[in-house]
Amino acid sequence: MIHMKVLTFCLIILSKLLAAQLLTVNNLENLTQSPLHHLDRKLADHFSLKRNPAMEDEDNRVYSNDHPNENFKVLTVFINAKNCPALSLVTHNEAEINHFQTDLIKEGFMVSEYRDHHGELFKKFVRDRFSVIIKKTDAPVPAHQVVWMCR
Repeated sequence: MIHMKVLTFCLIILSKLLAAQLLTVNNLENLTQSPLHHLDRKLADHFSLKRNPAMEDEDNRVYSNDHPNENFKVLTVFINAKNCPALSLVTHNEAEINHFQTDLIKEGFMVSEYRDHHGELFKKFVRDRFSVIIKKTDAPVPAHQVVWMCR
């Protein structure tokens, strides 16, 4: 009986942790479809990201968390992007990126290679009206950038 209670408790905690993960297809799709005036509250309440107005201009909003370790994230929302807001998420968590790539494929995104204007090769995922590019940034601290946009 006690084992069942412990198992139930662990499953509840795990589901809460998974729901709070920002980098999922469902979460990014919902963010791009949410009214702009709800972003501050939604990102703070669900993902512990706070807005940084000092880093913004009229075309974007910048959010980050307060974790200086591998869970540090910076989310930029480009509000004047084509068809819907575009998102750029920089994270230092390699496992999170790997999980997200698996999530993209499970959700029906097709993967291909993409070359930017500098000739660098990246992964590009496309489904219906969304396009996602994942690249490893050239920085002293290893990080990945996920760019989510409407096509």
